[in-house]
Amino acid sequence: MKLGSLKVVYWYSMVSAVAAGAVLFAYLGFIAALLGSILVMPLTHFILVLVARVDEEASPYLKISEQIAAMGILLFLPLLILNGILPALLVFIAFAHLALLFQTHDYRRLYIGLAVGFTALIAGAVESKSGIYLFFFLAYAATISITLGYAYIEPLSNNRSQWNPLDQLRAAAWLIGVALVIYLIVPRFPAGNIGAIPGSDHFYENQAWEQEAKQHHANDAEESPARSLLQALADRFDREGSDRNPDRSADRPSAESPFRYRGFDYEMDIDNPDDQGDRFSNAIVAHVRADRPLYLRARIFDRFDGLRWYSSAQQLSKLKLSRGEIELQPSTLASADRVVEHYEVFIERDLGDYIPAAAVPLKVNFPATVMGVDAFGQLHSPGALRNGTAYAVESLRTYHKGRTFAETDYVELPNFTQLPKDLDPRIGRLAEQIADPYHNQFTKALALEQHLRNSYDYDFDSIFNSQQHTPLSRFLFETRKGHCEYFASALAVMLRTQGIPSRLVTGFSATNQNPLTGYYDIYALDGHAWVEAYVDGIGWLELEPTAYYDGPAMDNETLSADQINDYVERQLRLQQAMGDSDLSLEMVMTALWQTGYILFTWVGAYLKLLLLNTWPWLTGIGAILVCLWMLWPQIAPRWHAYRIRRRLLSAEGVSADEAVANHLQAIDDLLRNAGYQRPVGLTIEKLLDRLAALEIPLHADRISREFNHLNYSDRRIEVDLAHYSQIFERLYSLGHAALRQRIHDLR
Repeated sequence: MKLGSLKVVYWYSMVSAVAAGAVLFAYLGFIAALLGSILVMPLTHFILVLVARVDEEASPYLKISEQIAAMGILLFLPLLILNGILPALLVFIAFAHLALLFQTHDYRRLYIGLAVGFTALIAGAVESKSGIYLFFFLAYAATISITLGYAYIEPLSNNRSQWNPLDQLRAAAWLIGVALVIYLIVPRFPAGNIGAIPGSDHFYENQAWEQEAKQHHANDAEESPARSLLQALADRFDREGSDRNPDRSADRPSAESPFRYRGFDYEMDIDNPDDQGDRFSNAIVAHVRADRPLYLRARIFDRFDGLRWYSSAQQLSKLKLSRGEIELQPSTLASADRVVEHYEVFIERDLGDYIPAAAVPLKVNFPATVMGVDAFGQLHSPGALRNGTAYAVESLRTYHKGRTFAETDYVELPNFTQLPKDLDPRIGRLAEQIADPYHNQFTKALALEQHLRNSYDYDFDSIFNSQQHTPLSRFLFETRKGHCEYFASALAVMLRTQGIPSRLVTGFSATNQNPLTGYYDIYALDGHAWVEAYVDGIGWLELEPTAYYDGPAMDNETLSADQINDYVERQLRLQQAMGDSDLSLEMVMTALWQTGYILFTWVGAYLKLLLLNTWPWLTGIGAILVCLWMLWPQIAPRWHAYRIRRRLLSAEGVSADEAVANHLQAIDDLLRNAGYQRPVGLTIEKLLDRLAALEIPLHADRISREFNHLNYSDRRIEVDLAHYSQIFERLYSLGHAALRQRIHDLR
């Protein structure tokens, strides 16, 4: 049927706009989604109206459609190689949809277009990092149901009696429910299955670094660049000593970052609230797609003077990337107790020149021609990271007795065991008291970690209450509460008092997984400090002394009630920590939005959990319903016949004329159920003739006489209901198939 309804065209344009906006929101954000929707809707409407004015056989737009489709096919392969399967597929779908618009003369192609848009919506859901994407799903379900409703009404425009507005409402509710289920259970592909390089908005170059990288490649050092730098650093300490503060590196990018946290610089004062920048906010800094929680390192510190940490690894080794990829160490290092983790990081806020990555990076896909590596193996970009940057890393994770380790090799550096000259002796005695019952470095380190986690409280306000003197003694023996830099510094020092090499690490805690999207949300407050200790010759053990943080997990995360509650609880803690005592309209609106988002996430996540836990039952029920739906054309007539008989048998204690009317109505219902359409105004004689033609035994004269007396005469007569019951029972006993066949043979 030719597409001629302007209402259908309008709502179909709205559906296309919602689908386009959803995909753009998933990849480019809200502004791009808004602009894209505003552009797509009038464009779709204009093309459909233009195409509707011409006949399909003589359409001048067929050639344009073929050219657009060919362009989409040509773009698919290079985009697949450069950006991965999802972006390539979405571009191909966009061209296919545009090509289809120039051929949408009838409803069949309109339905194909709706299916194409839904495919794009699903692909966008896989990429989306925000639970707000669910609103696009609901908007798509609502608009598509209205479109289908008008498409259904169009052929019935001349027969309104066949159209029930409730049908459209039921369809809308059904589609919205299906859309909600699909969004909540749509799989988020593991990071390693999406493609080698996630799409990035920025590319980084540095000619000076590239020249140094060429020289390094020409020298072709046998050992890794980081280990070479670390060995050189150890040699320098042997010659010059390690008491002096390290010089600031001259080859660091000088770009300032809007996100400032001194823990990501080469020096960190653990007790200076004026130097914290905007670290303490609930803004999203990055999203991480990974199979399990991670700690992403940004800086490693080795020397502590009691108030300030210093990093000696300021010299960088420049490495050339080949098509945005570099292998730092062979992946063959993986073994039974070593697992390679593949994860992708999407930067949402401008950062510094550091590249957050989990230990130990083996292979990096980064949008640059060159990158830097310091002596501790940390990655550096040629320029400060900008919002929209995306990269992928493979890191080696080592397990031992249920705990995770960073590097397993060790170069002895004096600063790893260095202690402040004026260290309070009580700290050493406390550490010895805790660690003395244990007989190896591994268990001693765990005991010190657990002591801090269990005996001290995380205090967010301590960040802003500067003591202007060495804070560790007061933290350990007086206040017994503080922020993560206090916990990490205390643990590192206590380990060193027991002869265990340690270092303080800063970076991001990527442990806050959004239960709706599957991505790990990294907030500004997730800028964090923890500790690594080299124990028993095994490697650098990752330690988390701050109870507020969970630490990197060893097992895969699965959605559970505890995970949902943890996410919501963390959101509430963030909101509480960021609370402002000064009441303002902006503060109230922000609090309302955040509270609504938390509630929305909590409800959606629990619904998702319900679906995941009951999917075998739901699948079974769905399969049964599908089978019933397929068999319903055969089951329904038998079911209706059974109900007709039950209704007739239940009618007791009625008058003779009512009993005759009930029997005749039941006989008529059985005939119509078998496909016989009774003409309007059919007389009793004609009905009896029809029954006789169907080979139903009856007393036609007597039934006709009784019927006419009951309906057209005041004289009462005795009625024998057995004749009517025999006719009904005979029709019923024939069965639906036989009765339908007899009716068909008479036509």
